[in-house]
Amino acid sequence: MRSRLVRSATALATLLLPSFLLRPLLNALGHRVCPGARIGFSLLCVDRLYMARGARIGHFNLIILRRVVMRPGSYMGRTNLMSGPLSLWLGRDAALGNGNKVVRGPLGEVTTGPSYLRLGRLSKITSDHRVDCTRSVTLGDYSTVAGVGTMIWTHGYVHDLDGPGRYRIDGAISIGDNVYIGAGCIVSMGVRIISGVMVGAGVTVSRDLLEQGLYVSAPMRMLPRPENPDKRENLERVTDPRLCERVYLKTRR
Repeated sequence: MRSRLVRSATALATLLLPSFLLRPLLNALGHRVCPGARIGFSLLCVDRLYMARGARIGHFNLIILRRVVMRPGSYMGRTNLMSGPLSLWLGRDAALGNGNKVVRGPLGEVTTGPSYLRLGRLSKITSDHRVDCTRSVTLGDYSTVAGVGTMIWTHGYVHDLDGPGRYRIDGAISIGDNVYIGAGCIVSMGVRIISGVMVGAGVTVSRDLLEQGLYVSAPMRMLPRPENPDKRENLERVTDPRLCERVYLKTRR
């Protein structure tokens, strides 16, 4: 009950009050907003907010999350939509640009367990990208999701050959340090990209990138259908009885 009241009061205050009046009220609600942190006219509905000195949130953002942690010098631009049972962690001088969409489905019937979007030092997601946080997404230090139009997906589906049956595969995404991802890319669930990789514009990343280099798009080719998920060593069945569909977690075996 108290958490719901805190979220409601936080949302109302951030929507209506200027930054210099907002900081003491948010701290009184149990958040921690340091001197020098600034919040524009945005709607923040969060359980816990931490903003270090110099952290900034721009105007017209809609942020409905569990926890937001912003280290010194980090910032969020304007018109971002972030919604769902997940946490945001921005490292020192990290940035989330303008017009990005970061979402996660509700816990229980659709998703299970904790999830977060974490950006390391000086890492940046620029503008007009989409990040699905069914599972966690991590960017290391000095990495960039550049341009516009990249989609990062931590879940996907395999349909049966006939009838309505299908199952879902979830997998966290890990992106290392000093990684560059060009505009209009698609990063699939469970992918790991090691440090020092460059991904050209318009590339679909559907497997781990474990060697440093520049990756560009290749001609389309046909691959075999996935085998029975219960026989795959890299998939583990999620047993949460609340889920409304078959879900498998992609592991690193």
